[in-house]
Amino acid sequence: MFLLILLLTAWSCKTSFREYEVTFMALPDSLPAGSAIHLTGNQFKLGNWRPDGPALNPQPDGSWTKTLKFEKDAQLEYKFTRGSWRNEAFSDAGLEFPNFTLTVTRDTTVTVRIPHWRDTYRGKTVLSYERMVNKVGNLELFENWRYHPGDDPAWSAPDFEDREWETVNPLLPFDQYPASGWPGIGWFRTHLTIDSSLWAVPLAIFVDQAGASEVYLNGRMLYRFGEVSAAKEGEQPFFDRTPRAIVFDNQHDQVLAVRYSNHSAEYLKQIGYEAGFLIRLGHLNSYTQGRIEEVRNASLSQIIFSAVPLTLALVHLLMFIFYPAAKENLFYAVSMIGFAALSYVNFQFFFTNSVHSIILLNRILLLSTLTALVFGLLTTYTRGYSKLPRHGFIFVGVAAIIAVSSLFSHSKIVGTIFDIFLGIALVELIRVIFRCIFRMKKREWISGIGFLALTAAVVYQILIDANLVSAPGGRDVVYVYGVLVLSIAMSINLARDFARANQQLLESERQAREQEIQRRLLEADNARKTAELEEARRIQLSMLPEKVPQLPHLDIAVYMKTASEVGGDYYDFQLDSSGILTAAIGDATGHGTRAGIMVTLMKSLFNTMGNTFYIPDFFHHCTRMIRKMHLGNLYMAMLLVRIRGNKLVASSAGMPPILIFRKQNRAVEELLIKGMPLGGPEGYHYQQVGVELSPGDAVLLMSDGLEELFNDKWEIFDTSRIKTVFAEAGDRDPQEIIAHLNEAAERWRNGRPQNDDMTFVVLKMK
Repeated sequence: MFLLILLLTAWSCKTSFREYEVTFMALPDSLPAGSAIHLTGNQFKLGNWRPDGPALNPQPDGSWTKTLKFEKDAQLEYKFTRGSWRNEAFSDAGLEFPNFTLTVTRDTTVTVRIPHWRDTYRGKTVLSYERMVNKVGNLELFENWRYHPGDDPAWSAPDFEDREWETVNPLLPFDQYPASGWPGIGWFRTHLTIDSSLWAVPLAIFVDQAGASEVYLNGRMLYRFGEVSAAKEGEQPFFDRTPRAIVFDNQHDQVLAVRYSNHSAEYLKQIGYEAGFLIRLGHLNSYTQGRIEEVRNASLSQIIFSAVPLTLALVHLLMFIFYPAAKENLFYAVSMIGFAALSYVNFQFFFTNSVHSIILLNRILLLSTLTALVFGLLTTYTRGYSKLPRHGFIFVGVAAIIAVSSLFSHSKIVGTIFDIFLGIALVELIRVIFRCIFRMKKREWISGIGFLALTAAVVYQILIDANLVSAPGGRDVVYVYGVLVLSIAMSINLARDFARANQQLLESERQAREQEIQRRLLEADNARKTAELEEARRIQLSMLPEKVPQLPHLDIAVYMKTASEVGGDYYDFQLDSSGILTAAIGDATGHGTRAGIMVTLMKSLFNTMGNTFYIPDFFHHCTRMIRKMHLGNLYMAMLLVRIRGNKLVASSAGMPPILIFRKQNRAVEELLIKGMPLGGPEGYHYQQVGVELSPGDAVLLMSDGLEELFNDKWEIFDTSRIKTVFAEAGDRDPQEIIAHLNEAAERWRNGRPQNDDMTFVVLKMK
């Protein structure tokens, strides 16, 4: 009765709105045989921008019309297609029309002449700012692609003659394969006419593909997506969801070429997937912001709608372990695991990078749905029956058959059977819920609301996927809200029953509150420590030289990157009145505040006595001072270098070797000086060595951060690789040498976090 009253109220409110008729009339100059004209626009009645929105009706005079009703003052935006964006209406200029607009104030007829269609237009592919505006910043490059099977780098050249190549659809749909065949690799080229309004303007390029590709503009390779290969074994398909930048040259005629491979085309054809690619261009800022928002929303939704049912599954699984007689806890936990996987996979589609991953996720999606639904039924059966009814075994058996079939077949028959089973299972779920509420347990109304909310959300999701209703707020995934309601409702219902037999839950809640308080205390303490570390970091940086010394015969460059807030690396310089340069580089054991204390001490000692001692004597003095301070297990590795003219003397206390690039033979010499870190036993005999430098020679002083840098395979960079990299850039200026070392380190880490501080000091003779 309440539902009937609600529906009547909604109907009476709707009839209070004034509606007007709008007749859309399309006048096509030409229309391919068997085609129909469709409307698409910003309203549900217009298809919500689906290209296959409401179809117009053909008239005897050759026009096509469609009459729809809209509320007064409705703001309409619309276009005409033949059921696909590839078949969008084109103007006389060979461009898509901008969105037609209309404010509904009365009964209206709008008439639009359609000179061309995008797929039948034979003019050049023109890119202009006007066209980008007409496409609302999202332009698909469907047309005028020429194709040749095989692989030849010369085919990327803009002046290559390709007029004899076959014109194809680059998406390679299974019913439109090239007449010349698809051997697994080939080249695609399209000639573009770029309006001056897009010259040197950064645009976004987005390549949606099932294989691997290399994209060339005017013979220059812009991007590589995956690994293109003539052999299946060497191919690595990749679908980059991050938009990249493309800038067209200042000329009208330009060529976009794609080297593309897909050795799974036949497999994809069998299961109904397109094997090719589609390039889209758009406004760079909009694409980038859109991807950021997509990732943020998908990540947040994935966490929330996966974590909630997964957490509840864990809780009810523990409830079953402590009270095995309550089988509904086990069934409900498994059902929640299915829903958690279902939610996780649904949002994981936003992050997949290959069509094979999508196929795998679809299989997991089906299995997760079956798991959630069947064990949800078992939960309601346990609540409403003393034992599992016979037809319950039928549901379990059919679900098992569908699950096994989906693992070995992509047949549409399996999908159809699954859809039918889903509908029947939902009806059965509703039946059992009402049976529990009205015949068995009156208190089951809480779980009943949850299952009804889930059923309503699933039905709504099916209607959205079938394009029969619009998605609320632009959110295409709505069933997860039903899962959330069900999770809460069932947990309240089952936990209430369980609480009557187990008062220990109250103790668990008390402990949870204490843990929350403890967590907040830990957060506050952590915030205090973080502030202290930041202050220590600021002090440490203030101890480094503000600028390097300027000498007429020597160029100097430095670089430091710490692995924690306060690192243990240190460098410094002293230049006396006679032009003698003393350079120091050190590495305190560990990181953090203790390392910062050691660096502070060494800074003070170096500033007061760094250039007044014979270097080994300075090291002995530093060791005595460190030991007097009783710093415990804290040491300082240090390397001092003095340069007078072309003479270099050095001594080391536990630092990596000095590397010297000789310009004359382009070789790298390794000057290894063994020594114990400062702060150890007194009386150690440190060595001092000297070498001569020639113009163009470069000296590299460094901490052990690069030498002991790990990659993602747990291999270290080691000195031999440093010498190779140093030799490659030894004849450049010091800043470029450091940049080259950093680039090599980044490539080596391959995304792995830096495990130690890295410091470089490069001295180069002029």
